Amino acid sequence: MTSESSAGSGSRRDVLAVATLAKLHGIRGEIKLRATDEYVDLLRTAADEAYPITLRIPDTGDEYEVTFAHVRGADSSPIVMIDGVDSREAAEAYCGAQVCLTRDLIPVPDDDEYFLADLEACEAFDHLTGRLLGKVTKAEALPANTVLTIKLVGGELLYAPLANDAVPTVDVAARRIELNADFLGIEPGTA
Repeated sequence: MTSESSAGSGSRRDVLAVATLAKLHGIRGEIKLRATDEYVDLLRTAADEAYPITLRIPDTGDEYEVTFAHVRGADSSPIVMIDGVDSREAAEAYCGAQVCLTRDLIPVPDDDEYFLADLEACEAFDHLTGRLLGKVTKAEALPANTVLTIKLVGGELLYAPLANDAVPTVDVAARRIELNADFLGIEPGTA
C-alpha cells in the first residue's frame, strides 16, 4: 500500500494524503474524487462519522480541516461534498487539493509496504558502491507510475520511478533507499 504526499519536512506526517479532489461536478458544490477503492471506503466511513479531514492545497501548502457531507457514487468515480460548501464557486477553491487522513484511520502497511510520505527525506545511495547520491524531496503517485524526486549531492534533481530496476531497496526504518545508478544514468562523480 502506498499513499501520496507532498510533505517535505523530513519527519513522518500525522496526516497522509489518500486522494485528490479532481474537478467540479454539477452546480451544488460537489467535487469528483480521485482515489483507490480502499481509500474511497475509508472516506465514506469518515463522511458517515463526520471525522475531520485535512485538505492540503499543493501549490501553497495551505491546509484546511473539513468534514465531508457525503461521498457518493461508484468507487471508480466517487463524488464528495464538503460540509458548508454549497456552490460551484465555493467548491472551486478546493479543486486539486489533497485529501488527507490521520494515520490512525489508515490500515498499517505490511512489512514490505510503506507510505510514500515516509520515503520523503530518506537518503539515497548507490546500491553497488554505497555512495551517497542525495535525498528524496518528494514521492508521488502519478498516473503512469510512482516517482521519487531526489536532490542529488551536486544539486541536480533526479526523477526515479519507484520500480525494482531503478530502486532495488527501500528501508523506511533506516530512512534509506538504494538506487541503481547505472540504470538511472547517474554518472560517477555527478552526484
